Amino acid sequence: MELTQLRYFAAVAELQHVTRAAERMHVAQPAITKSIHRLEDELGVPLIASRGRNIVLTDYGCALYGMLREPLAALDQIPDQMQQLARRSAYTLHINVLAASRAVTDAVIAYKHDHSEILFSIMQNELTQICDLSVDTLTEKRSTPETAENTVSFQEQILLAVPSHSLYSGLRSIDLKELKEEGFICLAGNRKFRKICDQFCQMAGFHPKIIFESDSPATVRNLIGAGSGIGFWPEHTWGAVGEDVKLVPIANPQCSRELQISLHPQDSARTALVHPFYHYLIHYFESLFEA
Repeated sequence: MELTQLRYFAAVAELQHVTRAAERMHVAQPAITKSIHRLEDELGVPLIASRGRNIVLTDYGCALYGMLREPLAALDQIPDQMQQLARRSAYTLHINVLAASRAVTDAVIAYKHDHSEILFSIMQNELTQICDLSVDTLTEKRSTPETAENTVSFQEQILLAVPSHSLYSGLRSIDLKELKEEGFICLAGNRKFRKICDQFCQMAGFHPKIIFESDSPATVRNLIGAGSGIGFWPEHTWGAVGEDVKLVPIANPQCSRELQISLHPQDSARTALVHPFYHYLIHYFESLFEA
């Protein structure tokens, strides 16, 4: 049973006339008749019956036509839907945000003010390279001439976030080794930011005592502000901490991370869409880090 057979039958069923069905389908009448006979043979039931010059559907034919109307209508809509999807894709920027999500979101919102026609698809997927841009924490050097040309890096200090009433809140700086007995509130262990913060603690000679984990920087901030513990906070890209949290520089070891904004290969047709936002995002981060 082929789709063409079903379309021919549906045309005959709708028009109740073989000749008019052949005209609609742009084929000769015998082709319609032969196709329906073959369909009847395959199904093992009669689908149409002659009544004078006209044809009528049998009970089997009525049942089949009822089954076919919605699926065939959906198939007929596919070309238009694909065209709509293609038009939408032509104005959609795909960004893989694996770090600095607050800063990237703020940049997208600001960009949309002057470019309302641009759509954004923001994902967080470490396993895909199918995107226009990505923002990530660099944990190892993997630079090639191709990636270096389409990559911009920013060095961001990592600070200690403490409750505003904490004894640490008034310090100008602190050595990380002094905190080995403290309870830490951190991002979940599979995040790159968490991994580099664990490395800082190891450099200071201890494993951090984790008392809370969360996938959300906002939740980390709220728990620290409530006095539940202390944690690490990137200087620029997670936003302000509020009055109930204080940020203290870490003197030893030097704690920082390298953020990387990468432009991924795309066809030339997308260059006019992607490149302006890529450069806008770089300038946004530059202004953020200079503030």
